[in-house]
Amino acid sequence: MSASKRIATKKAGRRRAVEAIERALIELTKNGGDTPAPTMTIAQLGHAFLTSKAGDRTAPATQALYTRTLDKLILPRFGSLTVKEATVPRLQSLVDGIRADHGPASAKSARSVLSGMFALAVRTGAIQRNPVRELEGIRQARDGAKAITRSELEFLLAAVRTDFRLSELDLVDLIEFMAATGCRVGEAIALQWEDVDLSNGTVRLHATVVRVVGRGLVRQDHGKTAASGRTIQMPSRLLEVLSARRERITGSLVFPTVLGNLRDPQNTSRDWREARERLGLGDVKLHAFRKTVATLLDSAGLSARDIAEYLGHANPSMTQDVYMSKTAGTARAAALLSEIVV
Repeated sequence: MSASKRIATKKAGRRRAVEAIERALIELTKNGGDTPAPTMTIAQLGHAFLTSKAGDRTAPATQALYTRTLDKLILPRFGSLTVKEATVPRLQSLVDGIRADHGPASAKSARSVLSGMFALAVRTGAIQRNPVRELEGIRQARDGAKAITRSELEFLLAAVRTDFRLSELDLVDLIEFMAATGCRVGEAIALQWEDVDLSNGTVRLHATVVRVVGRGLVRQDHGKTAASGRTIQMPSRLLEVLSARRERITGSLVFPTVLGNLRDPQNTSRDWREARERLGLGDVKLHAFRKTVATLLDSAGLSARDIAEYLGHANPSMTQDVYMSKTAGTARAAALLSEIVV
């Protein structure tokens, strides 16, 4: 298909999406009346919301989360009610019930989807205010990954390098990479050789791997946030690891499965969980490497700006986000990690 035909097809697809939204939302207001008459059901509003998201730049994984949240959590409890009947007390009861049955994370997802749905209703004039804004906040105790010390990291890497099962799964180099860069697991398994410059000792991190309902694993050509894309200088140990790996790994992916396919983030985390239990490494999650790198670099005296660039965190100001080079500071970070990750 030619470029012009592809553009025309995309435009037609967007036009059909807009028309579908307009047809769905016509039930939201009374023709010729000044007073909103929200007679659309929550189910209709929800699907109109999903249609609107399909026409924008929402990431596929996020769209899949919206769909799953709507179909599994909201509609079974609330789908037949009309928008008018969706009062604050009823919405609060819905979110509280989801939290009780599925936990705070699911409740937060449901609240987010509901907020988007009713924001759409406000924009179309069906209602005057978004009732979701009146709901109580959802507190969630976080039991996230914890940073480990330099000596603990050295012990961990020594155990990883001598473990037969991790070698059999070809996970040793992946763990080395995450420990040296502090990157997210999705970023590491999405890495391609075209993003690795062994001659200059740099690596470009800009993609991630996600699972999309109906499509399976997808390499998404952008990171978790706008600040995620970055080119960093590699520590010397990691450069040696990747140089040796380049000699034996064929295909475009740097860290594929043993069969040469995209790795699944969840399966990778499971394999690591089994390994750390087997090796007696305690509760060191994969994300702990990211926190560990940040902590070690902070202890070594790097600025918040340097660390943010190395890890792909959002920068503290618009000027830094838009105008400053994202490679600045990574050479110093790599030099320090060359001494730490040995």
